Amino acid sequence: MRKLTMSFLAFALMSTVGFVNVQAQDVSDEDVKNYAIIELAKNSIIDGISPMVNDMIEKQEGMTGQRFQELQSAAGDQAKLTAMEAQEWEIKFYNLVEKQINKKKEAATDVVKLLASNAMGAANYKATKAAISSDASVKAKYEGFLAAFK
Repeated sequence: MRKLTMSFLAFALMSTVGFVNVQAQDVSDEDVKNYAIIELAKNSIIDGISPMVNDMIEKQEGMTGQRFQELQSAAGDQAKLTAMEAQEWEIKFYNLVEKQINKKKEAATDVVKLLASNAMGAANYKATKAAISSDASVKAKYEGFLAAFK
């Protein structure tokens, strides 16, 4: 299902690409639309992290969400892990989960880079991101596209 969603988003993005020559300070509606599609693709990956972690915790005998958060707060600090009496299996489990989280984050970053560079160019992507942060009307257009695509 995720591949189908990603394929659809990629198709939608690629089909909306226009060959508009845009100056750095000008952001077209097409750029805002493409940016929204890219963000939706990224968020579809990022939004899956928490459910994945919760599922892994639930399936791991002896692990609770609270204990995982304790391990997370001590990550990499051997003194804290020793003080909290972290067991070897807990540390291994934590490291496994962190590895999966990092894979998802890297995948989201890769999706953004790929779609941004191929659909609108890195410069337009950055300009659009900046415009959304600084211009209320551009932000409103962006939010409108997000709402329409959801």
